[in-house]
Amino acid sequence: MLQEIVSERIIEVALSGGDISYLEQLILLISGYRENLLEISKLNALEKKETLLNSSAADPPPLMQQFNQLILRMQTLTASEPPINKFGQHLISSLKYYQYLMRLYQLEMVLLGEQERKLERLAGDVLLAMDLSDQQAASATIETRQVIDHTIVSTLILVLFLLALLAALTWFSLGNFLGRHIKTPMMLVRSRIEKFQGGDLETPMALKREDEWNEFEQVFNQMLIYIQDNVSALVESEMRYREIFTNANEGIFRTSISGKILEINPAAIAMLGYESRDQAISKVFDFGSVHYVDPKARKNMLSHLYRKNKIRQFECQLVRQNGEPFWASINNRLVRNGNGEILYIEGTLQDISIRKAAQESLIKLQVYLQNIIDSMPSMLIAIDPDMNISMWNKRAELDIGISASQAIGTPFEQSFRLIKAEVYQDPLRETLKSLLPARLIKLKSEGHDVDDPRYYDMLIYPLSNDKNRGAVIHIDDVSERVQLEDMMVRSEKMQSVGSLASGLAHEINNPLAAVLQNVQVLNHRISPSLAKNRDVAEELGTSIEIIAEYCERRGFTKMLNSISSAGRRAAKIVENIQSFSRRGDSGFSLSSLPDLIDRTLDLAASDYDMRHKFAFHKIKIQRELQPTAKLMCEPSQIQQVILSLLKNAAQALSGHGEDPCITLRTYAPDQDNICLEIEDNGPGMSDETVRCIFDPFYSTRDVGSGTGLGLSIAYFIISQNHRGSLTVRTDVGKGTCFVMVLPLNPTA
Repeated sequence: MLQEIVSERIIEVALSGGDISYLEQLILLISGYRENLLEISKLNALEKKETLLNSSAADPPPLMQQFNQLILRMQTLTASEPPINKFGQHLISSLKYYQYLMRLYQLEMVLLGEQERKLERLAGDVLLAMDLSDQQAASATIETRQVIDHTIVSTLILVLFLLALLAALTWFSLGNFLGRHIKTPMMLVRSRIEKFQGGDLETPMALKREDEWNEFEQVFNQMLIYIQDNVSALVESEMRYREIFTNANEGIFRTSISGKILEINPAAIAMLGYESRDQAISKVFDFGSVHYVDPKARKNMLSHLYRKNKIRQFECQLVRQNGEPFWASINNRLVRNGNGEILYIEGTLQDISIRKAAQESLIKLQVYLQNIIDSMPSMLIAIDPDMNISMWNKRAELDIGISASQAIGTPFEQSFRLIKAEVYQDPLRETLKSLLPARLIKLKSEGHDVDDPRYYDMLIYPLSNDKNRGAVIHIDDVSERVQLEDMMVRSEKMQSVGSLASGLAHEINNPLAAVLQNVQVLNHRISPSLAKNRDVAEELGTSIEIIAEYCERRGFTKMLNSISSAGRRAAKIVENIQSFSRRGDSGFSLSSLPDLIDRTLDLAASDYDMRHKFAFHKIKIQRELQPTAKLMCEPSQIQQVILSLLKNAAQALSGHGEDPCITLRTYAPDQDNICLEIEDNGPGMSDETVRCIFDPFYSTRDVGSGTGLGLSIAYFIISQNHRGSLTVRTDVGKGTCFVMVLPLNPTA
């Protein structure tokens, strides 16, 4: 009864999350009490009456030591919470009363022993008297033998009768006393206790005595009433526990250390795929090998359980009886006896397959989203309201050179060093404040090569929720787009200028032709070699020689020569303009680029300006010409471009330092293109010059030294006529390199 009360209390404390170790010790104590009480009953049944009959009143009562030990152990119950303490007090009172009865029993047995010893002495005296009578009879005369024999026989019969009568009276008195005061009540008590042990908790003890046994009867009957109340409570508690055990959604089980199922509830039966409790108990002798996908997982769990005595939320993959795997969360604890020996393992089982699948899906989604973020060709950076970095994708790591682990948690300005902070600080703060997106375009990067600047577009958009605010910064490297836009602008400019130049050349050609023709006519009209000139001069009363001399002295001839020279120069400009505006592929043919380079170098060496103005013969020409496939091109136009680039390099090297050198380099960057680089070791160009170098009519020469169309025409020929590219890279103080990329077949 008490064990069931404590068991119910254990369940209540365990469900509330309290410490049940003390209640478990009480269970062990109560179990020990029952065992000790049974042992005392057994020892009492085996106690020999002769020992008590021969003992003295000063000797301790039998089993006194066992009762004292049991009372000491029951003291623990009196310190427990109600109703356990009251039950403990009743038990101790009952044990003490048992001690008192044993003491009375001992005293009665001592008295019986003394009476028995007195009877033995009396019998001895009688036997001694009989011996004396025998001796007297032996010495009597033969005459009196018959009388003596008769007397002896009569006396003997009388004595024996008296002895028998005395013994009978003594034993009757003793038996009546023992039967009335000890044996009968003890038998009744023993019978009732046996029925109590058999489960009869209702029938009261009926000794019907007025002595000490009456008090024992009352205590026992009060104990029965108390036990009945507690049994009712325990039965009700057991019903509630059984209802919880049966209807719980979580599986509840009990196994041995080896893994045999000892007890299991319906929820666990359903989880493991069995039809009934008996089927599960009869089939599972090793839970680890039968229901663990990996039996090592149970060994790991047991190892942890031995160290901690309990384990909570141990997640592992189990398998049902039909082989279907599922994820489970297990709570286990070891149950030990009073000696600390492990009795069994009890615990709960929960099917978490849905939650595990959701977790795995969430993890996969997180990994998938992270892969998307890391696979983006753009830098993606998230910041919190304090402008500290909370996300840093793989592209940001590659472009900025700082890993995500180093960047996260640091101020954005500290880790993002591609662009000056003052460029984006105000828009970024405004976005965090107003929650409105901001876009910054063509932000020039810091720390890159001056000849190869990088440009970035930055999109800042807010993140907003009830708990956290921040922003996401999307950064694209738009350097190629900016270059392409510049090329498109330049191409549009070339086309526009080309269209303008075409009309302009046509409009200039007519008056220029008239000027040059009239200058030529004037030279003829003042020439003495023409007869018509002589005739007209004579008609006017002079000679043609005098007119020619007059023109010479007045500078007419020089003026006409100057007009003719200027006209021819203007005609050359018009021709260049027409070349600039002309586009076509009618003259395309397969040509070898190294051959074109060699012929162009020969032309440059014989060019007047190259020889006299730029000292081309003093410039070292270094050829790094790799064998390349022939390309489809208009050879004269390509030679014109190469010559223009050579003139530009020679002009830059003119008067600049010692050991001037021009390097011509050809190679195939891929199977569809050929690249020509013309590099000098001159003074280089500024950023401003590089931006305008291909613009029409832009020139760094003095006024009158050039038209500024050379590089523009070269760019137009390569980009428009040959569908290639012409770029420049330069380093101030170290030189300039023009890079020409030509497709092998621009007409394809």
